[in-house]
Amino acid sequence: MFWETSTLFVLVGMNQYMVRIAHAMKQFRRPEYTGANRCMPCTVVNLLIAAAVAGLLAVLVPWLGVAVFVVFVGIIYFRGYLIPGTPTFTKRHLPPGVLRLFGKQPLGHSADRGQVSIEPGNTSTTGPLAATGIIQQTRTSDIDLAPDFRAEWRERIQTIREHTLEAEDVREMLDAEDVSRHGDQSFVVDGTTSVRWGSRAAFVADIAAASLLKERVTGWAEFEWDRQRSMLLGLRLCLDRCPSCDSAVDITESRVDPCCQKPHLMAQSVCADCGAALADAAVVDHGKDESIRLRLLQS
Repeated sequence: MFWETSTLFVLVGMNQYMVRIAHAMKQFRRPEYTGANRCMPCTVVNLLIAAAVAGLLAVLVPWLGVAVFVVFVGIIYFRGYLIPGTPTFTKRHLPPGVLRLFGKQPLGHSADRGQVSIEPGNTSTTGPLAATGIIQQTRTSDIDLAPDFRAEWRERIQTIREHTLEAEDVREMLDAEDVSRHGDQSFVVDGTTSVRWGSRAAFVADIAAASLLKERVTGWAEFEWDRQRSMLLGLRLCLDRCPSCDSAVDITESRVDPCCQKPHLMAQSVCADCGAALADAAVVDHGKDESIRLRLLQS
């Protein structure tokens, strides 16, 4: 009886001890940085730092280096990070090419959606579209289309959308030598550059806008495609009617702060009726009171 009672007390004590350990581990774990939320670039950076520190210690005391490395790995496993402020470190110092190796596609560079990302310092107070009267400043210090350009663009959209757009239209738009079609709105330009639109509505809007910009903006054809794409995307964010069905357009803007990347302002423009995706843009948020379309149109 004595041994049975003693065994029972030991088991109860061990169970309570294990519960306390489990509770402590749960408190120590950071679910926002572990499991499905774990950031691989941050984890790799921290493991490299842990290995370096443990390696230096192992030179002096081998067993201490091994023990420290085990502890460090445990911290990284449960906490996500060994070094406080790791997300800030990776945002500042890891280049986009390194992030891509770990599946961190930088915001604004999705080939499927045709997004554009503008870094700080790429905007000016004027720009070719403002200089030619295509865009103008509003009372709220934002940028919008000049009424005459909006009307002319709308007329050209209505004319173009009645026709089937072919690779030849893209070739003329980009002044390219060769364009081959690889999808409804997907093309390869001069055998090297992939060009894709998220919807026919966006495709029609850009073909119409580019034809007008060629007429109005001096040197438009000499602009790099990334610059042209930024401006065309900014123009699409100014559309208030869908190029396909003339319905109203819903525009939403938000701010995101992804791990390993700088905070971004996001904007999406979608037709409220047919659901056509007209624009999907991301610009780096550097704290200035600027709209996304202003950043794009003044690039």
